[in-house]
This record gives sequence, structure tokens and C-alpha cells, in this order.
Amino acid sequence: MTQNVADKIIKRVAFVAVLTNIVLAILKVTVGLLFKSMAVLADGIDTSTDILTSSTMLIATLISRKPPDKEHPYGHHKAENIGAKIISFVIFYAGISLLIESLQRLITGEYELLQGFLPLLAALLSVAGKTFLFVIEYTTGKKYKSNSMIAEAKNMRNDILMSGLVFLGVALNKIGLHWMDPLVGLVMSGIIIKVAWEVFEENTHDLMDGLKDEEMWIYEKIFEACKECGALNPHKVRVRKVGGKYDIDMDIEVNGNMSVQEAHEITKCIKKHLSTSNDIFDAVIHVEPEENDEKEPYGLSQKD
Repeated sequence: MTQNVADKIIKRVAFVAVLTNIVLAILKVTVGLLFKSMAVLADGIDTSTDILTSSTMLIATLISRKPPDKEHPYGHHKAENIGAKIISFVIFYAGISLLIESLQRLITGEYELLQGFLPLLAALLSVAGKTFLFVIEYTTGKKYKSNSMIAEAKNMRNDILMSGLVFLGVALNKIGLHWMDPLVGLVMSGIIIKVAWEVFEENTHDLMDGLKDEEMWIYEKIFEACKECGALNPHKVRVRKVGGKYDIDMDIEVNGNMSVQEAHEITKCIKKHLSTSNDIFDAVIHVEPEENDEKEPYGLSQKD
């Protein structure tokens, strides 16, 4: 599948997410205000922030897919991490606001019996809508390695739980436990804040060019390619993420009597071996004579 086709699919999913969240936000905020349900209103406010996060995801995705240019020779892939960062701040703000409001209601005793069945229906429709969004966003984000879409999908996953809690809170309120409505709002706020931190932490790691433990296999692949191609002492190996791919910078040693052409063939062989995984953005390989004695800056070697 070409990148253009992948971009179209990602944009289509992001657009569907925006529209779905608009419909759900209008429904829940309206029902929450009309029936004075703190839980439903809080869920509606959270979904209103999802409109912003979905829009941010769409914009970040469009920017990240732009080709490299003079000012951005490595491309624009980090835009997705920046978009995910913005999403984390919005989610955190929503969580803190909900926490404060729910505490105030519990402390002052501002809760009452909810009337009608629309609050329950709104919560059920929210669970269905959020489940739909989680499935399409998570599968699409994983398939096309879109960090901002995966971040938004995680937000949807927690929205499913929150809408379920809202349904439970409204149901218990209607059977006489009036305080359950703001209590559910309080629980939801904790979940929202936790999600915000997870999204923030994950994308901070990527922005600082860090690799997770499960991604360290790339170094083993590099050392294996060097061995297969006859390169000696691979060292100063540094790998960072560019979008969903790996950018590699490394040094190797070769026999000092080799011709430039022979050494070049070894680097071509290494790049060919690495490119078989389709996970490589680029590989820059510096060639040194065997047993080169100089102080090297930090980077991994096969001995590490």
C-alpha cells in the first residue's frame, strides 16, 4: 500500500472521529443540562474536548505526512508527537476541572434524583460511539504507525469506561443513591488525569529520541547485518525514531588496505540487510580503518 493511500485512510478516520464526537458531545451536554446530571454533563464536556483532540490529531497527521524540505530534512514526523502532547494537556485540563467540580458537589451536597430515561440512553449511546471510535482509531494508528492517532484511541478506550461509569451512576441515582452522580464524576476525573500522564510520558520519550525496551531489537539487527557483510567493530551506533521508522547513525571498521570501492560495497551490503525489514528511514555509516584509535562520543557497540 502506498503512502498516499495510507494518508487518505488516516484522514478519513480522523474526520469520522471529529463528526462522531460532535454528535455525542451535543447529545450529552444537552441531556446533562436539561436533566441536571453531573455525570452525563461531565461526560459531555470530556467529549467536547475530544472534538479538539480529534481535530488536533487530524492536523498533526496532515503535517507529519509532508515530505522533507530544506528546513526539515528529516521530514515532519515529529508533528504527530507534538499533536499528542497537545492532546495530553487538553485531557489533563478536563480531568482537573472535573475533579474540582465533582468534589464541590459532594462536599456541598448539590445532588438530586435524576428524572426520565434520556440520561441512561445518552450514556449507552456514548459507550457504543466510543467503542466504534476506539476500534477504528487504534487499528488504523497501529497499522500506519500514527502516534497521535494511537494517543487519541487510548483516550477513546478510557471514554468507554467513563461512559459505562456514567450509566452505572445514573442507574444507581435513579434507585435512590443520589450521591452516585457526582461520585462517578470524581472517579472519572482520576481516570482522565491518568490517561493524560500516559500520553504525555510516551510522547516525551519519542521527542527525546529514546527507544523503548521492546524496540532494542533494532540494535541486534544492526550488529547481525555488520557480521553478515564483513564489517568489523560496529560502534558509536545510535538509533532514533523518525515517525514509525528508525534512523541509524553508526561507525564500522574495515581492513586498512581495502580500496574505497570495497569499503563502500560493505556499507551497501549493510544497508541492504537492514532495509529488508521495511522499518528503516535511513542509515548513515562512517568507515574507519581497523583498530582505529580515537576517542569516540557516546553510542552503542556490540560489546555493550
